[in-house]
Amino acid sequence: MLSSVSGKHLPIIYAVLASLCFASSTFLSKMLGGGYLGEALHPLQVTHARFAFGFITALCLFILRDRQKIIQPHLRLHLLRVSLGWMGVAIMFSGVVYIPASDAIALSFMNPIFAMIFAVLLLGETVGRHRWAAAGCAFIGAVILLRPSGWQVNPIALMCLFGAAAFGLEIIIIKILSGRERPLQILVISNAIGSVIATAPLFFVATMPQGVQWGGLAAVGGVMVLGQMLFLLAMQRADASLVAPYIYATLLFVVGLDFLILDVRPDRLSLAGAAIIIGACLYIAYREHRRKSGSAPSQSGATGPCQTDHEG
Repeated sequence: MLSSVSGKHLPIIYAVLASLCFASSTFLSKMLGGGYLGEALHPLQVTHARFAFGFITALCLFILRDRQKIIQPHLRLHLLRVSLGWMGVAIMFSGVVYIPASDAIALSFMNPIFAMIFAVLLLGETVGRHRWAAAGCAFIGAVILLRPSGWQVNPIALMCLFGAAAFGLEIIIIKILSGRERPLQILVISNAIGSVIATAPLFFVATMPQGVQWGGLAAVGGVMVLGQMLFLLAMQRADASLVAPYIYATLLFVVGLDFLILDVRPDRLSLAGAAIIIGACLYIAYREHRRKSGSAPSQSGATGPCQTDHEG
């Protein structure tokens, strides 16, 4: 009986642990970029660490768990996917430094909304009026987090919204890749390409990290990839619509870390905007579950909201 209960709840445990990893990696990027662990490091340098140390971690997981050769990777799709992921991560790591971390994370959760829109435009998928209504509500939440004043909006928050759009398009590419290649192969190749792309800006922004900063940079990449692996394990054992809602615990963990370590509390606008966005995304996940209630559980995780670098 105990083993059956454990097996039933294992995907949820994996998803919550993945959320903790995503939150910890993102919060570490804030600590490094905000100067809490020594001289502030440029967000693009932290982004490079996310991919470089992520590649090392993914390669170790690949060797230990997969032990198969990398077979016929679709390099053009990988390059497009990683370019979008690098853009999204760089924007998000910049956002958590300059605006409340809760706002930046909540805006990044707009990625399933953008993914739904791109799926309609690029893949010809059909979306009903309920999900379109939920998408509209999510954009209302985003507008709250943009904190408009007259005709002015917070430019960093607007940038985070563009980052969510990049993540959303990345989800579409992952959806295509996941039908062709193994998950661990995708992680290894994506992080390898990401390391190369993220190296170029270092010539303009990099400074030499100090002792504790090296550990922080390594953790940003390693913990993020560990979260991705846990998320993939959750998706292998349950349908995306079951796993997806628990990924939103990332926001709770970030807010908790912000409060416990930096004594930062989200204000009412942050809470309202985040609640509307997450509520809309949960409703879309619910509608997706109803729509696919007669189909087999998803193994790719492409429909999950955090199959990205902030997850990607």
